[in-house]
Amino acid sequence: MAGKHFKNSLVLTAILAAAGMTATSAQAQRPAPPAGTVSPASVLDDFPHVTLSKGDLSARVYLPVPFGFYRGTRFDHAGIVTHTTYKGQVFADYWFKGISANVHDFTYEADGSIVAHTCCAVTGPAEEFDDIGYAEAGKGGDFLKIGVGMLRRNDDTYDHALNYTVTNPGKRSTSRSKDSIRFTHVLNDKSGYGYDYVKTVTLVSGSRMTISHTLKNTGRKPLNSAVYAHNFLTLTPGNEGIELKAPFALKNERPLNPALARVEGNTLRYVGTMTGQQSVTSPFTGYGTSAGDFDFTVTATKSGFGQRIRADQPIARIAMWSVSSNFSWEPYVGIALKPGESKSWTYTYDFFGPDKK
Repeated sequence: MAGKHFKNSLVLTAILAAAGMTATSAQAQRPAPPAGTVSPASVLDDFPHVTLSKGDLSARVYLPVPFGFYRGTRFDHAGIVTHTTYKGQVFADYWFKGISANVHDFTYEADGSIVAHTCCAVTGPAEEFDDIGYAEAGKGGDFLKIGVGMLRRNDDTYDHALNYTVTNPGKRSTSRSKDSIRFTHVLNDKSGYGYDYVKTVTLVSGSRMTISHTLKNTGRKPLNSAVYAHNFLTLTPGNEGIELKAPFALKNERPLNPALARVEGNTLRYVGTMTGQQSVTSPFTGYGTSAGDFDFTVTATKSGFGQRIRADQPIARIAMWSVSSNFSWEPYVGIALKPGESKSWTYTYDFFGPDKK
């Protein structure tokens, strides 16, 4: 196992080293990656992690260690959850078959397999905070990504699909109990940004997982951001038969391909099977100011497996993105903390199968 981990670490290190030379522009047609630049997703399997298990539910949680599973600058490094399994059904497997630093965001090989850039080669739930202070930093200055650290700005517009140089990673600690794992990230920076951030992943029962957070602004500057969980649900190939139900009438801000997905009142329904490079994506509105609106149920109607996703905070905005390998529903929680202020929020995931009562 140790030898395999070392080999995988070398492979991913080589990929990341190449990333510094690949600040490419967005791909309209998403062409195949250059030959010889792709490593299989399986290189990620054995990086340091813990497996939480309770009854019918298990989850692999990766550790934010040097040379670990995720080294990009998009997602919160702590507590990236993968391979969540309930009664044998995997809810979030790898949505990509390969990894390459020589693509922008993600692209496709000739056979239709998805290849993800190292910025995005994660499964879910994985969380991302909006960048803070990017405009004020100016080129060559530093900006903040909560859960990652202070980053060096080197372009005109922030691009989540690039890996920025980390100038201050902060300090991290991790503690484990039987059914949970707790991550702490402390950042103090000369720029005036600072925070104490605690994130805990807990298996509450054999069908429920929570991810709780507390963020305290310990710096001199305000923390104005928003955060979402990129759930990367991989319940069924091509998202065939996926249904999402909301407690309000859904309003998609972009037209959806009616042959693939439709909105009917409070339901988003996939009516076709996605193939090739097809994508369904849109911001959504229709929610109010109550935390009760942050309550969604996703069901793979063909198998009967699904997930209820809730939070104890109002919705700041909603994005939705899907390709043939995954469905990602992304409600945001707003962050607005003056120096000395704190905020806590919790996501609750309830898993169910075809025997749901």
